Amino acid sequence: MKTSVIIPSKGGEFLEYVLKSLSSQTIKPGEIILVLKDCDTRKFEEITVQQGLRGVIIEQQEGFVTHALNLGKKEASYELILFTDDDVILPSHWVENYLKLFRQTEKTVGCISSRDVYFDLKNKRKVKTPDDYLYVKAFRSFVRPLLDPPHPKLKKYRFGSYISKRYKFVFGKGIPNKNCYSLPFRGVNMGFRKEAIEGLKFIEHPEIRRGFRYEQHFGIQLLLSGYDSVYYPANPVLHIIRESLSRTKKIEELKKEEEIIKGEIIRFLQMER
Repeated sequence: MKTSVIIPSKGGEFLEYVLKSLSSQTIKPGEIILVLKDCDTRKFEEITVQQGLRGVIIEQQEGFVTHALNLGKKEASYELILFTDDDVILPSHWVENYLKLFRQTEKTVGCISSRDVYFDLKNKRKVKTPDDYLYVKAFRSFVRPLLDPPHPKLKKYRFGSYISKRYKFVFGKGIPNKNCYSLPFRGVNMGFRKEAIEGLKFIEHPEIRRGFRYEQHFGIQLLLSGYDSVYYPANPVLHIIRESLSRTKKIEELKKEEEIIKGEIIRFLQMER
């Protein structure tokens, strides 16, 4: 079993970190697919060669992040497709851990996702994400189950990422520290069996620029095609702290994206009645 790793990027300052960490994996991926937009592709072709990586470079001419993911997915050659971002550092066993997890799970599990941990690059230290705050964990454990029980088709997903009866996007009490059934948690750290997603597509829409909630939309398609999705927290990535990790400045834009994706999810679930 081999892996294809897909990374969408605009050639940001941290892309070299993820490429270097991929070259240091205990089991190297079969290929790295870089979907690059608005940057010098030759620079990163050289870096992949220098790092001893088999790189495939796709130059994205249009669209936004979900279009980049679709381009990468179409190009992927191997049985497992892993997705991450261009601003992470991957622990050395990241690829190996995914291979082990997929070998240990039933073939009906089409997706395995894990978490991210914020990383202060300047001070070389890990930083808590909002998922780690005590009040967030308490709310997810005691309040959220009462306010937002899962949609009937997602009852066994109640501890992970799920869609509620009211079609809200919800994280249950298993996030971030428990193994559980879960829709794909975050695009920065998720893997799929290629055979499970060959007929699926990441949502593309002119108003979906940042890809907010695209993971859950893709996960619903996966479930409705007969596969399960699970969450294992023990294969985290280090997410370098930078401004884009805070989405509060784009709140209206994100709300619009969420409503578009919510409408599509409602359509999917109602079609299955």
